[in-house]
Amino acid sequence: MARAKATVETVEPITVEPSETGGGNHLDLWDSVQATDPKYTKKFSRGGGFSGTAINATYLAKKATEKFGPLGIGWGVIVEDETWAEGAPIIDDKWGKVGTELIHVLRIVLWYDWQGTRGEVRHYGQTTFVGKNKHGVFTDEEAPKKSLTDAMSKALSLLGFASDVHLGLYDDNKYVSDLKQAALDAEKPKGPTLESILAAVGAAGNLEALKSAVVAASVLSDADKATLKVAYLARKAAIEVA
Repeated sequence: MARAKATVETVEPITVEPSETGGGNHLDLWDSVQATDPKYTKKFSRGGGFSGTAINATYLAKKATEKFGPLGIGWGVIVEDETWAEGAPIIDDKWGKVGTELIHVLRIVLWYDWQGTRGEVRHYGQTTFVGKNKHGVFTDEEAPKKSLTDAMSKALSLLGFASDVHLGLYDDNKYVSDLKQAALDAEKPKGPTLESILAAVGAAGNLEALKSAVVAASVLSDADKATLKVAYLARKAAIEVA
């Protein structure tokens, strides 16, 4: 019996344009929000030797608003599920087991608008509602709020917000020092520019005003000073002729 010949079908590759995937660089959003201002962070330590860096949740919400727009319009959080889970037994030194830890758990959907496209991130948050610490048995009535904050912060971190902390860069003292210096530099008042001084020179109506206009010229580069000198002499000549 003759064997049938196999037929190989050629399939043309599919090309996806950058616009179909939200832009050419998929790290644009991540890179723009990854740096964390050190003044909105705080070191913490917990039992068992666990320590880390906590990020102010309101600061994260502000950064999200700067990027996406007002909460509820450009981005938002929806509680998708909420439950209570039992934890470890609560042991009293005198009475033995007196109860069980109760953990508040919720799942959220964090939605946002990025360059005209809606995105969603799901994450969990949890907080001990009933438990025991060094002061004894406690009930934390703010557990739901803390769980929501926890879930929101985690969801934003997956988009790149404050990712330098989550990537361990805050363990590098030089990295944190550079961030602090950058924040200080950003807060410093900006010095006069060549353009602003030239405008003042051009607007000077007398020699006294002309001299005042160039007082701040010391901050300029040598090339800018040379340009300013030409404008200064021309304006001086015009004032003297008038």
